[in-house]
Amino acid sequence: MGFKKVMNWLGDHNQDWLPGINSGSTARVVVTTSERTVAVGQDGAPLLLSIDDPLILDYESHLAGTLNNVTYYGVRCPEIEGLNYEALRPVLVQLDSEGFIPVSAAMQVLDFIDEHRFCGRCGLPTTASLSDRGRHCDPCGLTQYPRISPCVIVLITRGDEILLARAPRFVDGMYSTLAGFVEAGESAEHACHREIREEVGVRIKTPVYQGSQSWPFKHSLMLGYWAEWDSGEIEIDGEEIVDAQWFHIEKLPKLPPHASISRGMIDAYIKHRLN
Repeated sequence: MGFKKVMNWLGDHNQDWLPGINSGSTARVVVTTSERTVAVGQDGAPLLLSIDDPLILDYESHLAGTLNNVTYYGVRCPEIEGLNYEALRPVLVQLDSEGFIPVSAAMQVLDFIDEHRFCGRCGLPTTASLSDRGRHCDPCGLTQYPRISPCVIVLITRGDEILLARAPRFVDGMYSTLAGFVEAGESAEHACHREIREEVGVRIKTPVYQGSQSWPFKHSLMLGYWAEWDSGEIEIDGEEIVDAQWFHIEKLPKLPPHASISRGMIDAYIKHRLN
């Protein structure tokens, strides 16, 4: 029987997450800046302040959601003296699902508010909707909601081999599965076929859905698929992809962090082949 479904990784995460709901007995605040850095503690994990901490009382807190009886908010403000800050990506990838979800959600809510202070139709200031997450323009009536950008990410296999690629922005030596945004008018499955042909030149068999992950770089919803190689040799453009190779599952390069859907699918496939 072929590989069908990724089992229990970060994407199957916490079903107790309640986006946009304030129902916790305690509240914690993720502190960020307009440069998308995050305040961290000495251990490098996000520093979660209490909602009434004097350091943030002068700034508006925005609701992200509730998880395990804790309600999370986000604050965006200039760097506060005495706090340490780190870039978002290295902070997120070290977290488990209970830490990842509220920080990712808070960042996406804050990004939406920053990017929709003015109406996209008439250019006048917007205000927060009282009933949902929208930003409303009273003069023209347009309500805008948080943008979610669907992106497919595909694990391509050929027996005990996995096709992995490098993008220019990757850390030295790291390879990952292939990904790309879904274009207007196409299905996620069509996007899988198109992106793979564009980026590495090969054709794949029918992609099989594996799971999804919210990913705040920026406002992406990663739709994970597995597909078997069908035909063709690797051909890269040298711009979006600078290298792509077939790797045996026992001789893999540096891989994405465990918090990512890419790593979740890779690990699940390796486990499947070795069992």
